[in-house]
Amino acid sequence: MNTISKIFFVLFLILLVQENPYYNKFKRPSTYGITQYVEKFQDIIIKEYTDNVDSLFHIDVFTENLSLYGGKNDLGAFFPGDNIIILTNKEKYIEYEFKNLTKSKQRLITYRDRTVKAVLFHELTHAYFYQTVAQMKMSGLYVSSEYSFLNLFPQLDLRLGAEFIEEGICEYVVYYLKESSPLVNPFIPKTVKDVVDSSNEIYVKYHYSVYFLTDFLDKYGIKKGIEILVSNKPPSYEEMVNPKLFFERLIYPS
Repeated sequence: MNTISKIFFVLFLILLVQENPYYNKFKRPSTYGITQYVEKFQDIIIKEYTDNVDSLFHIDVFTENLSLYGGKNDLGAFFPGDNIIILTNKEKYIEYEFKNLTKSKQRLITYRDRTVKAVLFHELTHAYFYQTVAQMKMSGLYVSSEYSFLNLFPQLDLRLGAEFIEEGICEYVVYYLKESSPLVNPFIPKTVKDVVDSSNEIYVKYHYSVYFLTDFLDKYGIKKGIEILVSNKPPSYEEMVNPKLFFERLIYPS
């Protein structure tokens, strides 16, 4: 190998190992990349959401270290008073978008492996949920008090039930928009104890809730589904364990 060839070979190796600023050393989205992605693509992602779900009020999306706001493990948060979504810029995401993953990785990821786009879809659905409830109230339609956005609940099970329904809808939309692999082997609580066990909280609120709501939302759609659900009291602990009890007592507004 002559001198010029050696120089080109060394330059090639330097370029090969040069860090991609959009990914960290574990090949996951970097803090820099997350911020750039959200700034550049939020309008496109919001349009994709509105084209496939429904229109939304104006929402601004930013990135920040959510642990500074007390959300140590949160990937995203919606602030309804300001119509702002903040996605964490901590390097916790598996990819920017689900389509960027290889087919084998797509099959292997779990509901905890979230892309940046999936978390944004989830938080946009919180915004859509609040929007739908606000529109119902302005139209004079009944909304059960547990969905009034006040953290004053007479029963702890109904408080969890309201969160369970809202989070389940948000996660359903992530699957509906194909930003995650299909839900398989969901955690299904067998007893009330399983529901209230704090070690099961993530599984119940973000995993089982989708399983609980999928057939209902598939039948009625997202908007109509929200309207029906929030016009009824949330599921109790017992109804979370026995979905049939919940869905059979729903009153469907005309």
